[in-house]
Amino acid sequence: MHTYDITQGLGVSWLPPESLSAAVLARLFPEAPEGDPVHVLLWATGRAELADRPRATSWIPKAAVD
Repeated sequence: MHTYDITQGLGVSWLPPESLSAAVLARLFPEAPEGDPVHVLLWATGRAELADRPRATSWIPKAAVD
């Protein structure tokens, strides 16, 4: 997500890879809604809105391994 933030600041169009976004969502945001993993990850980290959900303003990644 830091690369996304940097590219936005530089005016460069870049999105994280879909496969990496899906892996991050599965690992850190297991309760995230279904949808395109890239856009859902941007939403889950407060960087974008989803069509049916307002922008997230806080989040707690689930980093513990069960």
